[in-house]
Amino acid sequence: MSSINSQLSSDLINEGEQAIRQKLALQLYDQNIFTFGQARRLANLSVWEFQRLLGTRKIERYYTEVDLLEDVNTIQAGF
Repeated sequence: MSSINSQLSSDLINEGEQAIRQKLALQLYDQNIFTFGQARRLANLSVWEFQRLLGTRKIERYYTEVDLLEDVNTIQAGF
């Protein structure tokens, strides 16, 4: 198991839990540790909101078979 190091600025901490969750989700996704679905759930965002967040941060979207299965399951569940 590898460790993950992340630094949180005092400004980010002052922004609250949602900002911290989004930063962690972006880092874990960008390092290919979390899938898109895992990261967006950690960030507590919809598929479209997380997609937009990735775009604003200029983080490339990785799309694997696991991501496809998660998307299909999400659509079937009505979310």
